[in-house]
Amino acid sequence: MIAINKHSAKPKNWSVEMPNAPYLNRYRAFNDYTMKQLLFLILSILIISCEKSYNDIVVDLKSSQGYGPFTPRQIIIWPTSTKLDYRNVPDDIQEYVVRKLDFQPEQSYWHRYLNKEVSPEKFEKYISDYGIDTTKLTKDYVDSEVLFLIGTKSNKRVIIIDSDNDGDFSNESILEYVYPLDIKRQKEISKTLPAIRTQYEIFDDNNIISKNILIKPSPYKGSLGIGFSTDNEIEKKYYLFASFPEYKKGSFTVNNNNYEIHTSNGFIKNYYGSDTKIFIVSSEDTLPSTLKGDIPYEIGDIFNIDEHDFSIDSITISGDKLFIKYLGANVYPVGVTEGYFLPKFKSQYIDYSVFTLENYPDQYVLLDFWGTWCIPCIKLIPELKKLNSEFENKPFALVSIAYDTDRKKVKSFVEKESMKWDHLFVDQDNTDANSIVEKLKITSFPTTILIDPQGKIIARDKSLDELKVILKNAL
Repeated sequence: MIAINKHSAKPKNWSVEMPNAPYLNRYRAFNDYTMKQLLFLILSILIISCEKSYNDIVVDLKSSQGYGPFTPRQIIIWPTSTKLDYRNVPDDIQEYVVRKLDFQPEQSYWHRYLNKEVSPEKFEKYISDYGIDTTKLTKDYVDSEVLFLIGTKSNKRVIIIDSDNDGDFSNESILEYVYPLDIKRQKEISKTLPAIRTQYEIFDDNNIISKNILIKPSPYKGSLGIGFSTDNEIEKKYYLFASFPEYKKGSFTVNNNNYEIHTSNGFIKNYYGSDTKIFIVSSEDTLPSTLKGDIPYEIGDIFNIDEHDFSIDSITISGDKLFIKYLGANVYPVGVTEGYFLPKFKSQYIDYSVFTLENYPDQYVLLDFWGTWCIPCIKLIPELKKLNSEFENKPFALVSIAYDTDRKKVKSFVEKESMKWDHLFVDQDNTDANSIVEKLKITSFPTTILIDPQGKIIARDKSLDELKVILKNAL
């Protein structure tokens, strides 16, 4: 019988001769090291292959007819004091005026300055007021102006667009309009008005580029009250408007996820920073719309994909390319819509003290944007009182922001209506880019924004009934 030594786990008095033991130990050690290195290498390869990559993005944009997810807009084509060169007006047009639409006015003004048609003082003021960079303009002539004729023919309004931009009205379509019409009928036919594909030139990226755009002219002013400061009685008779039913679309991919870009310059000619509105939407999501109250991005805004920030850097004048910069990882993305954290802003209580969310630790805060001039806002006050009363013993705070012109008037109104919650004041006549109204892109009143204790927007533009449900579930 063999006894087992608990320590050596070998039979007692049994010796095993292993003359190559040192070499075997080294072999085992080598194999252990090699296996560890191999496993580390395989793991590294797997991590690298699965790692998400983030880079700057250039999005190619193509024109798409219509207004897309954006609210239609139109511009006024005003009478001009400069002499316009045109010819061959049809003989059966009894009365008319000719106006121009400039698709790159800074280039035209620069050219007039070089030809000594504009004084240096006026030009300096112009480039200062509009932030014009003359290094991005050319000394060559750019045919960026399109001519419009509007007049009367057989008791109808007529409009002719010089669509080939040659100054000749004889080879163009004559658009006829019943005139006058009541406002209701004007609205009914506005979508059916004809549009004309029109050529023009711009200077972009050191080249004179031929472009074309769809222009929808209209002689109807609706309820808009406007007048012309001119002694020309014929000019005063004719109202001329234009919209541009085209927007831009494109797409890009981040880590195998597809995103769509929809962008518009407000349907007012070229793409400039302040006018450009942009929707960025996952191909799996429904398309947002300004008509539904959705808020588009602008140039300079930051958006977040998979907890990584990107900046909408710039867009070409013609709107053909959008440039997006990668900024880095961010698990607290800043924005103005649901799911984003509040941006930094400045604001004051009605007594001039400084407002900060730190005054409301661990609380849900409902921001209510209103004004004493806003009838729907006034009608909402009784409902706000009920809401505030219902949650007054909860970690909840109601903060109203008056976008108004008279601080004393607002304070008096608040006291009179017994609006017993916190109030901020934003001066409507002295806009500040860093104010809470500007930073949160408040464009309609009333607007409500509900923020959770971490500073994240969890509801925007919801009804008070919807807000009650959200708060009950949260609290």
